[in-house]
Amino acid sequence: MRKLFTALMAMVLAGPSIAVAGPYVGLGIGGMRTETSLENLDLVPNLDSDLAEIGSDPGFSSSDVIFSAAVGWMFNQHFGVEVGYTNFGNPKQLTELPTICLLPPSANCQTREWTAEVKMDGFQAFLVGELPFSDTINGYVKLGAIRWDANYSGFERAREFLGNPAQIGPGNDPVSFDDDGTDFAAGLGVRLKTGPAISIRAELTYYDLSRTDLVLGAQLLAVYGF
Repeated sequence: MRKLFTALMAMVLAGPSIAVAGPYVGLGIGGMRTETSLENLDLVPNLDSDLAEIGSDPGFSSSDVIFSAAVGWMFNQHFGVEVGYTNFGNPKQLTELPTICLLPPSANCQTREWTAEVKMDGFQAFLVGELPFSDTINGYVKLGAIRWDANYSGFERAREFLGNPAQIGPGNDPVSFDDDGTDFAAGLGVRLKTGPAISIRAELTYYDLSRTDLVLGAQLLAVYGF
């Protein structure tokens, strides 16, 4: 086992690498998948009649575009640090609520939906490790944490009326509040050299955020090394 470990370390240290010691900056765009529940988000509708139809813990599953910026420093060909900013977009979940109709002889009805949305961004810091696959491609992993701020909101929206909407009863109360925290984050990806100082990173990043079951980002970043 010791011989195998020694041989692997020798390959890493002697192998080709596109990483160079020094600073770099990067800009990225991609998509973020968020999965959790309205109960975890504290965005459950308040009317008991609606909860009887949709359940007490409806799911929340949404995707949106993300934007990120990063600044890093490679100490050598294999190890470095990175800090960055990510805007998680505005993932939403639309939940259909039961139709409300007044008792006969009135014909007034209203179809409704509950909108739950999250607006989040955060600053993150990582330790970075790179490993060469070839002269032009490196694999890398990142381990660190993110400091995030979020706004959570939920509100009812009427979709269609039949009859006189003024005679329809009140709906769910709107909800809106802010939260923040610091949680674990990790990423992995590959880096392709496209020029003397320019490379492209394809990256997956996992965020273990409070109130969520899964937050997973996939993005492409253009990186410039100085």
